[in-house]
Amino acid sequence: MQKEFITDYILRKNTWWKTGKVEKIHTGTERKEYIQKIQKNLKLDRIICLAGIRRSGKSTLLHQLIARLLKSGTKPQKIVYVKIDDLIDKTDDIRDIADIYHEITGINPKNEKVYFILDEIHFLKNWQFHLKYFIDSKYKSKFIISGSSKTLLYKDAAESLAGRIRFIDVFPLTFSEFTEFSGIKLNLKKSLTYESIKHNYHQTTPKKQEILHLLRQYLSVGGFPEWFKIKNMNEWQKTLTEDYLSLILYKDIVHTFKIKDPILLEKLVNETALYSTNRFSYTGLSNRLDADRETIKLYLYYLNSSMLIFTSEVYFKTKKARERIEKKIYFWEEGMRKALAQDNDEPKAIENIVAWHLIKKGMEEKPFFNPYYWKNKHNHEIDFILDAKELTPIETKYRQRPQDTKSTYEFMEKYKLKKGIIVTKDLLDRKEKNNHEILFIPAWLFLLSI
Repeated sequence: MQKEFITDYILRKNTWWKTGKVEKIHTGTERKEYIQKIQKNLKLDRIICLAGIRRSGKSTLLHQLIARLLKSGTKPQKIVYVKIDDLIDKTDDIRDIADIYHEITGINPKNEKVYFILDEIHFLKNWQFHLKYFIDSKYKSKFIISGSSKTLLYKDAAESLAGRIRFIDVFPLTFSEFTEFSGIKLNLKKSLTYESIKHNYHQTTPKKQEILHLLRQYLSVGGFPEWFKIKNMNEWQKTLTEDYLSLILYKDIVHTFKIKDPILLEKLVNETALYSTNRFSYTGLSNRLDADRETIKLYLYYLNSSMLIFTSEVYFKTKKARERIEKKIYFWEEGMRKALAQDNDEPKAIENIVAWHLIKKGMEEKPFFNPYYWKNKHNHEIDFILDAKELTPIETKYRQRPQDTKSTYEFMEKYKLKKGIIVTKDLLDRKEKNNHEILFIPAWLFLLSI
């Protein structure tokens, strides 16, 4: 342990100990949805872990939480923030941080509620066992941590923190958040019923042109919050491909999972960007990339675990039937996908963004949520099957005739469903047939309502 370095680091990093507030540069625009989730979970006797793709805003959220705690009356010196990757080779034990904190402040974290906010926890080997020590020793302190490799965090936590940790998934900005960051305040209902959609439509009509302009921008730049600091397209695309992607690939995946062939991993990422929203097979990918099928399968798993891509299986009641049919592949972040693929395929961009908004919704509504698509024997496809609170077929028809509803009705009849949704370019409508309701919702309105 390098005690002097850690002491200086803690004093330098936790500026609110002297000022009583967090500098604005560290907080930005508050993401209320996440802050409310964190505060709700702080009432539980649990470690809180923010998990999400790098640069999705986890560190900023942690500083927003600190600002909220200070406003609620928490003593500034009872909040300590440490970015773990800043202390690589300086310490290998969280107890060192707690002991030095105790020595600096005179506050005993075992007997008093101290908020230890540990950013990028996955860079500390055996972090789960360190935190288990504090729980087993009956510390009154609260631990809020973050990490970029979700699957690895789950795996590590399962070993010793089962029932003691609560995960909160952090995503890049949704379109609703993007409009808020752009200065547009909307009072909308987060619901996909026809009544709520009509309400939201009337609320947004006066600002529709501004919203459509922001949607075009969102399709180009994506949802990483740092866009609002840079706001230069050339510099932004360079930042996405040279900075963000390199950090995600090499620091979060190659380093964490000990990848043997990083060049193949890069090729696979580029392939995913090009073929996002399409069906694929492991064999087809391995042939195109001239690589071993099992290696491709494993690397896709790593990319998925770091929330860089996601895949959806065809919807069947039995798992065995699903495994035999091609999957669909999506790129999590549209701005990065576009920077890599260099395409202007707006319908593809819409489907990609609709899909990840639906995955976010599904993960919030159902534990161990899985995304699906569906196709019939004639190879007609429904882009997304939301299997969460209720089973709902959702198609994106941004370039096709949205009135073509045969596949949606077929799925609804097969599974005895009342509602289906078609995401359109600008059509708002509702059709009813044989007790089945299909809502036609413009993409901009759908993204704001979900």
